[in-house]
Amino acid sequence: MGKSLHIQGLKGTKFSQQLRGVNLEQVLIVAIDAAKLHQKALICNYFGDILAKPFFFSVNQSGMQTLYHAIEQAVASTGAVRLFLGIEATGHYYEDIVREMAKQGYLVQILNAYTTFEERASALNWCKTDDLDLVAIAHALKSNKATEFRLAEGLQRQLHVLTRARRSEIRKRSTLRMEIRTLMDIVWREFQGYADHQNGRARKIKVFSNFWGKASLFFMEHYPHPAAICKLGETGLRRLSIQHNLKLRVAAIRKLLLVAAESLSSDEQTLRPELLLLRMKLQDLRAFDAKIDTLEQEIEALLLQTDGRVLLTVPGLGVSTAAELYAEIGDVSHYTHAGQLIKKAGTNPVVKQTGGSAGSYGKISKQGNSHLRYVAYLAGRSLCLHNPDLKPFYERLKSRGKHPRSIFVAMGNKMLKIAFAMLRDKKPFLSTKPSCPFAKEINKKLRFSCFITLDVA
Repeated sequence: MGKSLHIQGLKGTKFSQQLRGVNLEQVLIVAIDAAKLHQKALICNYFGDILAKPFFFSVNQSGMQTLYHAIEQAVASTGAVRLFLGIEATGHYYEDIVREMAKQGYLVQILNAYTTFEERASALNWCKTDDLDLVAIAHALKSNKATEFRLAEGLQRQLHVLTRARRSEIRKRSTLRMEIRTLMDIVWREFQGYADHQNGRARKIKVFSNFWGKASLFFMEHYPHPAAICKLGETGLRRLSIQHNLKLRVAAIRKLLLVAAESLSSDEQTLRPELLLLRMKLQDLRAFDAKIDTLEQEIEALLLQTDGRVLLTVPGLGVSTAAELYAEIGDVSHYTHAGQLIKKAGTNPVVKQTGGSAGSYGKISKQGNSHLRYVAYLAGRSLCLHNPDLKPFYERLKSRGKHPRSIFVAMGNKMLKIAFAMLRDKKPFLSTKPSCPFAKEINKKLRFSCFITLDVA
């Protein structure tokens, strides 16, 4: 059960301290159901007696005044000494309400939508209306099921928005790249590589070392059909390489000519639709690259202004991953130990134990912040490969036969513990290996910023 002597842990201890010795008639519960246009609220006491029937309000100056007035009336009529406010995390619509009420001194607790679903299910009620949602939110507040999540503010909020936007753009770009590969398979399948069979062995030979490099993209855009390459010949390819600084080596030119001569592609007229789509998607790819570069430049500049820059002292942790990790963790002062972060990420193992058995650890819970879980996994994978201090941990788990993905999750959890300590103490990563100074470790990861200094205690 942990160190707390309450069945709900530290969270339950805090809740009971607020209620102990208080007349429960003077404890008010305000349930708020957020939506795009029609917000609704309900006010009741701890026993469930309704003091203000469900009413609509808008998220604007006059609408919020309506809500405040209803709360003040209920407080005055009951002489309330405790006030619990809760709202369901519906999309992003709840954020303005929470932020605006915080300015007026109201602490609004946030409930996961699944919590209200469980409350309705526990009452064997499978209907869903605004009023039923309000009742479920009130029940969840009374049972202390709200989370202690706080909205990000200031630079951390900006990083939160931009890192998620970058992740979304990268996923869109990945999908686009797969579409481009598919089109190139139709237009000229050997452009991505060809098979070589010698001595009974098969191997793939790439024409370009980087399919998304400058030279490869140039030919996909301007000379995507093998007939155009054959027409240019070796002399023409050399001339293009010099004119456009493609840096084509002799071996690459000869491989390109070989696959062009051997190709069985249809003629350009037949492939006209695919060639048109290819040009359009390559234009989209350039736009995605430009957007991602802009986002990464802004993210880098913001990260260097926050305490999160200490995460850059961890070998193997790049700017984008460090920024995303810092943004998703949030304010570490809201946590008492790193285990809470691991639970927030949903990377804590599910324990199954009964009777006198020792119990077993199954899969991770996957409950909580999916964005934090994903970036913790990415960080774990990177550290397994590029961090000499943590490499022994990776090798130890590998020698025990653990699956690589399980090791990456375990390393991600270790990184969450390290990040928690670094951000709490505002101290850089202390390596036991001979390495470069902290400032140099940071600067070698920066793309858009110049030298910075890092104060370390």
